[in-house]
Amino acid sequence: MPAATMFQPHSLLWHYLYAAPCVLLLLLAVIIYRRSLHREFPIFLTFAIVQGVTMLALYVLNLTLPRAWATFWWKANFVHLLIEVALKFALIGEIFAQLLKPFPALSQFGKLMVRIVGPALVLTATWIVALSRPSEFAPVVANSLRLDLADYVIQCGMLLCILLFAAYFHLAWGRLASGIALGLGLAGSVQLGTWALWSNLAVSRHQRTVLDFVNMGVYQLSVLIWFYYVLTSRETAPMDQFRGEDNRSNDRDPIGRGPSGDPRGRDSVHPSLSEPGGEDERQHDLVVWNRELERLLKR
Repeated sequence: MPAATMFQPHSLLWHYLYAAPCVLLLLLAVIIYRRSLHREFPIFLTFAIVQGVTMLALYVLNLTLPRAWATFWWKANFVHLLIEVALKFALIGEIFAQLLKPFPALSQFGKLMVRIVGPALVLTATWIVALSRPSEFAPVVANSLRLDLADYVIQCGMLLCILLFAAYFHLAWGRLASGIALGLGLAGSVQLGTWALWSNLAVSRHQRTVLDFVNMGVYQLSVLIWFYYVLTSRETAPMDQFRGEDNRSNDRDPIGRGPSGDPRGRDSVHPSLSEPGGEDERQHDLVVWNRELERLLKR
């Protein structure tokens, strides 16, 4: 099949890249539920179901609606993007909450940080969209494209903030949390890159179509990354066993210290903490902040 024919709407490759992620996301939701991973990532389960259903509905509409109803498809796509933005915002907050899980009091601070960073990124995305080149498309199409750009600006910005926060405090990423973040970050960064090419270069219609295929292919790769991390993550234990493990872990410090009654003290277990500049010093700061915040909340 010639490349010019392959990279065309409604080609065999187009059908595969459009429909396959929808089916894979719905199958992924089933696996998440069967492995009880939704106990820790309920929003990820909701994201997989909603994305799979709405994208599949848009795919069917694209095939069945007459050309005269194209405006209706773009309006439906705009609603889909609004739902997707809200779910991604909640999903990134869920990833951050998992990072701060060893520090329950600070998890409230994490939610507050997401609420502060989120609106700031919304303003940034609005500014970037305003500076983008005027669209030659119809208003309903142009609005969908602008919302898509804002979506990925917010997504990449929030993921970058969480990555820097985790790197600074040496926080350990959970396996599934890192996989979800990797998939979101890959799709978002490639989408922003193609937008930069589209907005700053005089690309032809065929080149624009090829960029759309690149975005579709990278999104499918992101779904496959989620599949891999879901299949290789440890199943969540039943609730009663989970609570038992939580109760036992309460006797330990979030950075791995022994029971609070251990006569050996902190320095015998983590001597680096007693030295300025120790590699765990920043994480120890989080432990102290978490402890003090818990005291304030109990007053």
